[in-house]
Amino acid sequence: MQYKNLLKVLKNYGNISETDEKNIRRKFKFLTVNKKQILVNGGSFCDKLFFVNKGLLRAYYYDNTGKELTRMIAWENRFLTNVASFRKFEDNKETIECIENAELLYITKFDFDNLIKSSLNFKIIYADILEEYNALHIKRFEQLNTRDALGKLEYFKINFPALKNRINDTYLSSFLSISRRTLERIKKNI
Repeated sequence: MQYKNLLKVLKNYGNISETDEKNIRRKFKFLTVNKKQILVNGGSFCDKLFFVNKGLLRAYYYDNTGKELTRMIAWENRFLTNVASFRKFEDNKETIECIENAELLYITKFDFDNLIKSSLNFKIIYADILEEYNALHIKRFEQLNTRDALGKLEYFKINFPALKNRINDTYLSSFLSISRRTLERIKKNI
């Protein structure tokens, strides 16, 4: 049951052999986390890739003025990690936090690398998922840098409906790169 959603998502991208499925079940670990629990601290290496079975996670960092910025929020059937740190073990300035009680699967970098090496299918699936997430980030970055605050909120409502009533205004304003005061003013005028 714990692996059902993960396997379904992976199978949407390609074939998963019985051996692949056994390796996935063996290498991904189940984890129950509470709201506000920190999974990866900024300043430490991000050595885990998370898959959300239930709940919400967010990756955030602080800019040079101390303003908190949410890079991404992951909900059911989504992955979250800091890819630069995970793949290259580079410095990680992001914190990954649970913002709803959650049930997760995670895999360590070591186990992930072994899984990639053991299966051409899994390597192809990973490349396809990575490409899709990269496109999502590019589109989001483009929207956040070309729209006014109202346009950002409209973009959010259309493209992130799973989050609409699940995150508070502090997280939402951080995700949209606008102040909470601006967000509240816009919501009041809609």
